[in-house]
Amino acid sequence: MRLVLSDIRMRASMWWWTFLCAVVGAACSAGSVIAMFTAVSASRAAGDARMVSASIALGGNIVFFTVLAAVGVVASTVGLTLTSQRRDHALWAILGIPRERIRSILRTELVVLGVAAGALAVPLAPLVAGAALDQWTTKGLDLHGATAGFQVWHIGVSALSGVVPCLLGGWGVTRRAARTPEMRAFRDFSDPPARPGVARGVLALCLLAGVLGMWIPGLGFELEGGVEQRTAFAFAGDLFLICLLLLMGPWVITPLMRFWTAIVPLRGVAWHLAVQACRTRAARSVTTVLPFALSLSFVGLFMVMANVMPGSTAALDDVLVVLGWVFVVSWVGGLAVIALVGRERTRDSALVTVAGARPGVVTRSTVYEGVIYAGTAVIFGAFTLAVTSATIAAGARTSVVRVLDGLTWTTLGLLAGVTLGTTCLALALQAARVSRTVAARALRS
Repeated sequence: MRLVLSDIRMRASMWWWTFLCAVVGAACSAGSVIAMFTAVSASRAAGDARMVSASIALGGNIVFFTVLAAVGVVASTVGLTLTSQRRDHALWAILGIPRERIRSILRTELVVLGVAAGALAVPLAPLVAGAALDQWTTKGLDLHGATAGFQVWHIGVSALSGVVPCLLGGWGVTRRAARTPEMRAFRDFSDPPARPGVARGVLALCLLAGVLGMWIPGLGFELEGGVEQRTAFAFAGDLFLICLLLLMGPWVITPLMRFWTAIVPLRGVAWHLAVQACRTRAARSVTTVLPFALSLSFVGLFMVMANVMPGSTAALDDVLVVLGWVFVVSWVGGLAVIALVGRERTRDSALVTVAGARPGVVTRSTVYEGVIYAGTAVIFGAFTLAVTSATIAAGARTSVVRVLDGLTWTTLGLLAGVTLGTTCLALALQAARVSRTVAARALRS
């Protein structure tokens, strides 16, 4: 335990951003769960069966999307943090620490990180729950005066929301850290190639089965529930598909990024450096793109479904009610990853500067990385939007053109612009800081 705490303290600058992401994810996940159960309890106490059903339906969707986003974003950030330290873990093996001991140390660090994140989420989760209940009341739900006061079971929900994503994100990385040959960890400059583990492979097969199991009845059969049931099946299949694509991010996002950057006609040195940096640091690129791709694809799916279902709307305030906490988790996760790899990017920029590149070239290449990250996320969201529009239109027995015509493109364009502005601004600030760094000092550190 002493070594665990010492390593966390020595790497505090890296673990801080991961810890922030874990705290926000735990608070939003636990807060959503608390809000749903609080609303259900208040409605049951008032004997309002209709409001009980409405609270379960709305709260269940919010909990599902928020927890899924938090687990995905926090897990990927934790995985990147441990991957960035692979050379330090190899040094431990060289110094004689047994590999099994290295694995147990790293997993203990994840538990400590998750417990600390869950502890900080305990006072924050009721605040999130209170904000969620206020949103639901504003949308017209009569929650009979439900308030998110503190209860003992909130501690357990917050602890699980903090520990589970951290362990999921680092379990496979800690196993690889204990198996990777020491010299390979020191020799490899680029990120190690991603390999699908057994757990990821089994989960991917389950998600694929879910896609087919939902699409086949929803798109190919006449069900008793009519249009609504077919649309619900198509929606579930699309949700499984998005989860599958994000789960297999290294094998989906990386090729997508390579494809569209290869056909861009820009041939400047700064663009070339940005493209090569994104391709070489594949794990960094995927982890940065994933939060924004997740939020954009969820928004597209929600809007398509709301456009097809009778009586539903997909205005910006409706999107924020269901996916507001998803945006919070995703944006914090994306910015945390950008800040997390700042030291690594500083060393890369120093190498380019020593090689003779002008400061302006280094700055533009860093901003171009933000363009590549945002562009990849937007293209991924556009692809999932096209697929969900086609499948849900087929389930609803309507035309794809009608579904696309009914979407609020202003909101989608605004979200794409915010994604681009967020990544570029964050990297521009980082580039400004790097430009003031002495290259020789950066390479020595």
